[in-house]
Amino acid sequence: MKKIGLFGGTFDPIHNGHLIISEYLREELKLDEVWFIPTRIHALKKNENISPPEVRLAMLELAIAKNGFFKSTAIELQNPEISYTIDTLERLSQLHSAINPRFYFFLGMDNINELPLWKKPDEILAKCQVIAFGRPGFQPTEEVRPFLSRIQFIHVPLLEISSTLIRNRVREGKSIRYLAPDSVMQYIKKNQIYTNPGK
Repeated sequence: MKKIGLFGGTFDPIHNGHLIISEYLREELKLDEVWFIPTRIHALKKNENISPPEVRLAMLELAIAKNGFFKSTAIELQNPEISYTIDTLERLSQLHSAINPRFYFFLGMDNINELPLWKKPDEILAKCQVIAFGRPGFQPTEEVRPFLSRIQFIHVPLLEISSTLIRNRVREGKSIRYLAPDSVMQYIKKNQIYTNPGK
């Protein structure tokens, strides 16, 4: 059995905060690998003005290239429909049955209260260990309380970095050095990503 962390998101762009969280959780949980899963269509978020899938995947692969424990998968980018976590888990289990994966799904504490809105949340919790990361102070809603006993909470040192911050700074002509990996910063500059006001 291989212990695999799963980190899903838009990653537009991936930044150092994502990488710090992933490395921290990998060591805390003694994971064999962490797989990053950029999504194509998010079920609970607006999907407007997102960079093309190939651009986000390219930045992700540049960001993780020097960490042998980090991998990327385009499984959700290849799906033209909405990607639901339960479907992704089932597909990954089928595709990688040879390594008998045990999945640990990373989820920010600020998203835990949305769990009851997900497709088949009980099945998700049965198929993987959900890891809630963040700082103390999480306030659960009544709807999510029945799920909490099956979620593992880990306090992770977080930086106040977001993809939105990076996109805005690029549009304003400001530096994103130390917010994103140098390789990602260079890719954004070379390809003029986020220079369009609508992006």
